[in-house]
Amino acid sequence: MDSSRGPMWLGDVAILLGLLWLLNNIGMTHIAVGRLITVYWPVLFIIWGLEIILRETIYGSKEESRSTGLRSTVLNGVILAVLGALILGSNLGIWHLNFSVVWKVFWPVILILIGWSLLRGVTSTGGTHWAIMSGIELRNKGWKLESGNMIAFMGGINLDLTVAEIPEADTVLNLTAIMGGIEVKVPDDVSVECEGTAILGGVTFLGESAGGVISSRRFGTREVDMSKKKVIIHSRTVMGSVEVKR
Repeated sequence: MDSSRGPMWLGDVAILLGLLWLLNNIGMTHIAVGRLITVYWPVLFIIWGLEIILRETIYGSKEESRSTGLRSTVLNGVILAVLGALILGSNLGIWHLNFSVVWKVFWPVILILIGWSLLRGVTSTGGTHWAIMSGIELRNKGWKLESGNMIAFMGGINLDLTVAEIPEADTVLNLTAIMGGIEVKVPDDVSVECEGTAILGGVTFLGESAGGVISSRRFGTREVDMSKKKVIIHSRTVMGSVEVKR
């Protein structure tokens, strides 16, 4: 299983809710879909968090180099599951927690991160690529790498630079993962510079990991002899993960 694909099961949830709505409209069922969504939407966070934990601890051990960012990625799953459980308990009246302050900060931060990512890459040649509740995979041999923005919102992005055409110049990638994941695989003959900030998430740069409530990491390789190719990665993540690996 590929962590960069994001929570693709959200599509199944959307289809189920659509079917319930349709059946209500034609009189076959009488389910309060609105209340169902209002009260039980935190279950999505719980399922998502558990999926991340199970994927990394059970399936991840079978995949190459998955142990590198294991702790930070599992932490993401735990945070999502606990947050979902807290909100669900509050919605059901089991306990009373005031999340208004959290949401007042959370959504503006997300908007700021998206805007900052777009501004940093406004002059880039590759434009901006979005993965919203979906996935982007660039892994076919010969695809052309250009400077640009990659934004994963509840989705996943996978970039395999080992099969890409990399220009002999500085290529700048601005990566933003919000409740999603971005994975970049770089070849051995390319110099790499990485810097990133994670809020309730994690970043892993060539084996160097950072995760937790708020964390940051900067990493750079020495110049590769006889190569003018250089990839510069700026990353930001909220309740998500960014991983750069050889």
